[in-house]
Amino acid sequence: MNSTNSNSSTKSPPLCLKPLPPIPSLPPPENAAKLLLDETITKPLEIVAGLIHQGTKVVLGGSSKAGKTWLLLDLALSVTTGTKFLRWETKKGRVLYLNFEIPGPFIKDRVQALVKRRQLDPPTDLVFWNLRGKAADFGVLVQQVIKQAEQENYVLIIIDPIYKLMAGKSENMAGGVGALCHQLERLAERTGAAVVYAHHFTKGAQGKKKPIDRLSGSGVFGRDADSIILFTDHTEPNCFTVDLVLRNLAPQESFVVEWNFPVMVERDDLEPEGENEQGNERARAMLSLLLTRPMTTGEWEVESKVCGISRATFFRMKAELMSSRHIVQNPNDKTWSVAAAVIETSDTHETVETNDTSETPEAEDEEADSIRLLPLVAGNE
Repeated sequence: MNSTNSNSSTKSPPLCLKPLPPIPSLPPPENAAKLLLDETITKPLEIVAGLIHQGTKVVLGGSSKAGKTWLLLDLALSVTTGTKFLRWETKKGRVLYLNFEIPGPFIKDRVQALVKRRQLDPPTDLVFWNLRGKAADFGVLVQQVIKQAEQENYVLIIIDPIYKLMAGKSENMAGGVGALCHQLERLAERTGAAVVYAHHFTKGAQGKKKPIDRLSGSGVFGRDADSIILFTDHTEPNCFTVDLVLRNLAPQESFVVEWNFPVMVERDDLEPEGENEQGNERARAMLSLLLTRPMTTGEWEVESKVCGISRATFFRMKAELMSSRHIVQNPNDKTWSVAAAVIETSDTHETVETNDTSETPEAEDEEADSIRLLPLVAGNE
């Protein structure tokens, strides 16, 4: 009996699973057929047409001192007045600008310059929160912004710049950047506003990189954003190629803007530059035209325009081809042709003209030999 009692007293208790913690407000799964028929589901308002939806996250990237704050101030004024931002129409709404970098007096000067240049009325629906030297835990800050936004009904919240919120954390670590992006999403979800922030490029030349890879730090920055607006240095002085990466909107062609203090203005006479050494491709296309026959400057410009090369780009590339001695001019009839030193054999002539040869690495090598110095005239080195 004692033995039996002893065994029963040491018997393990039945297995008990701990209750799962409650999951806050997850939506139920939805049937696809019902989803397609649900007319209550509508897209959020496009604050900037074709570019920014309400409730989404947007990053504006550029090199250091490229004018990102000026662009964000211009965006804020455009939305708060319902006027155009660069080439895009906007919907009028209240804007909150979280300024972590520029001292208050200088922000005032910049807004005054923009209002005067753009001939706008005083922006009564633009609110600045000047927080230079006041950066706190971003989670706490988000809670404060949400609390204020409940009464103000902002459609756009701008954070300038985002790196000020990475104090004590590395922007190269996916974990820290992911936590920050989670807070940005929380801010967008709770306020219903679009959240736009400025971020800088990596060091070095950007032309050979894909647009999404130009942002400094962890790739989470690029993957997380719904819209990415990038301003990359153009070979033309004070000009930038504007590239767009859009998750929820139709793709848009890149274009060029010029810094004309205190605003950026579009330069439709310039062609965008950047990914895949486009300058090299244009130079190669222009040389290929001359391989068909010698041409005068006017004839060559017309043929280049058919290939999509603008007048400004044509004359810039022509000057570079001249300086690198890729082309020569006949003094008698003033026609241009490819320099003999660039064309090694008749076979290389065919390499440029024939598309089939580009399918093999060997053909690509032959083409590189036939126009040897193209990297020197690309404008990207």
